[in-house]
Amino acid sequence: MTKLVQETFEQISRLSEEQQNTLATYLQKHLDEFLQKAEKEKRIKEETYTINDFNEETQQAIRNIEKRQNLTVCENKNELYNELGI
Repeated sequence: MTKLVQETFEQISRLSEEQQNTLATYLQKHLDEFLQKAEKEKRIKEETYTINDFNEETQQAIRNIEKRQNLTVCENKNELYNELGI
């Protein structure tokens, strides 16, 4: 068990039983979604992402760039990412 997970369990242990049950129910319901989002954020940070890691509007902007349609001129990579909302 990692130190971070252990610290998290310690925080949870300080909650009341009702709060622990509420948290457990919420985590069970949303765990897959959390993991998918965390993996997506990791891929974006590591620049190993795919077009599917972005919302539909950003995906369309990327497609337009690839097809050279409706282009937005940007001076650098950071400006492009800001324009795309990344």
